[in-house]
Amino acid sequence: MTTVAPRSVDPEVDAVRHHYEVSNEFYALLLGPSMMYSGGYWDPEETLTGALDEAQFRKLDLFAELAGAKDAARVLDIGCGWGTMLNRLTTEHGVREAVGLTLSRTQEAFITGLDNPRITTRVESWADHTTDEKYDAAFCINALEHFVSSNLPPRERTKRYRFFFNQVAKALNPGAKFVLHTMTAEAQPMSRELLADLKFLQRSEFEGMHIPHLHELTAAAEGLFEVVEIVNERESFAQACRAWLERLAAERDRAVALEGEEVVARFERYLDIFAYTLEDKFFNNFRVTIARRG
Repeated sequence: MTTVAPRSVDPEVDAVRHHYEVSNEFYALLLGPSMMYSGGYWDPEETLTGALDEAQFRKLDLFAELAGAKDAARVLDIGCGWGTMLNRLTTEHGVREAVGLTLSRTQEAFITGLDNPRITTRVESWADHTTDEKYDAAFCINALEHFVSSNLPPRERTKRYRFFFNQVAKALNPGAKFVLHTMTAEAQPMSRELLADLKFLQRSEFEGMHIPHLHELTAAAEGLFEVVEIVNERESFAQACRAWLERLAAERDRAVALEGEEVVARFERYLDIFAYTLEDKFFNNFRVTIARRG
């Protein structure tokens, strides 16, 4: 396994590290052995916590299939978390080198502990990533939400997303596929409770985070990528949030011992907010598969 020192990072680094540099022990308690922080694919007869890992691996295997990543020479995972997708690709799908980008130093340390020589981890912003050898596929699984500041006006946000898609396109071989999992926001009436909860997300847990609108993403990718499919999977992400809340409730005393009451209470509130806003269709969670134009 290779680790490359950081070059530079975008302004989102502090907000990302605030959330993602809680200890790996805490995240293992929350997420389970799969260490995957996004929606899963449950079969109808499965329980949320009992089949959490299976649901996550089922999703990753489908993502690998959608991207055409089997036996690929090189793949890229932007915002790679704890390396679960990188490890899955190299151990189950024959990928020879999987490169992951993260801003979290604790995540990078966890991935190093996997001791997988086919994984290269870069503590680096997507905006700074360059490569001489192109990738055969790319993934970004519920990380895009951190990449554009909510403080930017709409036109500037679209420009930032355009820069993101251009960076990905430059890194890919012609025709290579990019699988993106991202939340998006719907324009709906605001209740007082919802407004307070969104302010909490913005100010206390994910400072400056912008949940994009789907039209911002489609405008930004136009001309660079061809759309293969777009699927709304809000229910699967809501289920994951409920599963994590169940795991946290079952191990709450241990969680408090690891990180303190304030951190545990923050996570309980934010997971509940995401669960109910997805269930109430205020937020979506789209799986977007696109192919780089030749």
